[in-house]
Amino acid sequence: MAGALGGCAARLAGPGRPAEGGPRLHLVRRGWHTDLGLPAGVLDRRLAGLFPGAAWMVLGFGDRDYVLAESPGLGTSLAALWPSPGAILVTGLRVAPDAAFGAAASIPLRLPPGGMEGVAGFITASLAAAEPLRAGPYPGSLFLPASREYSAFYTCNTWTAEGLAAAGLPVVPAGILFAAQINALGEALRAAGYG
Repeated sequence: MAGALGGCAARLAGPGRPAEGGPRLHLVRRGWHTDLGLPAGVLDRRLAGLFPGAAWMVLGFGDRDYVLAESPGLGTSLAALWPSPGAILVTGLRVAPDAAFGAAASIPLRLPPGGMEGVAGFITASLAAAEPLRAGPYPGSLFLPASREYSAFYTCNTWTAEGLAAAGLPVVPAGILFAAQINALGEALRAAGYG
């Protein structure tokens, strides 16, 4: 299996330059799924307004039919392989993601100048509307319609990689499909001085 994934190995685009004391986003790792954590104040007011009192927001992308299903079965899982509407799960937090999920599940990453604005713009462009589809699975979470389609070739992890690249981090999103690739990117970014 590792050999089969070797061709899909995640890589950094180059050394880049982390900002000394720059703003941070969090790469949140949840098993086979990855999310981005941003300070609530940098996001669109309509989005931040859905989560009064939240200091941070954790956002992740998924297949709308799958994530909204009461109990997704094999058919729903297989249907997610073909392009279909996406959804963004947004969770409002009063504490930073590493405090909420634990240090092992969250990698804080320092961004270069303009990086926070870049990733905030990426989040805004990822949302079709700030109208909730329904409540999410966690307290303080909502599903919102995404502007992108989900498929076997554009997964939650592809979306996360694009968000990291939009934040000005030296990430190559092409070919990223799996959480293991994002986890490797997070560790490489930490080793490169972004952590």
